[in-house]
Amino acid sequence: MLYAFAAMMGWCGTKWPGWWRGPHPVPDPEPWWDLAYGILGAIGGIVAISVFAPELRDGGFMATATAAFFGGTFVATAIASLMAMGGKR
Repeated sequence: MLYAFAAMMGWCGTKWPGWWRGPHPVPDPEPWWDLAYGILGAIGGIVAISVFAPELRDGGFMATATAAFFGGTFVATAIASLMAMGGKR
């Protein structure tokens, strides 16, 4: 259950910050990247709580949620940066 929660929070972290800013192309030229970022963010959330498990033991629910959220944000931002360097996005 903990890993499912971490995956959910990691997925939520993929759209933050800036998903509300525009302009957005209509239709999205490559909509499958949104799904890929979400999956990678979910994996990042699970990895983040696995890496920081000793520190999260005393923090409780909110510490786990925050670590998973920002783990997903980190992975999604890193992938987007690599894609931008390669000229793909």
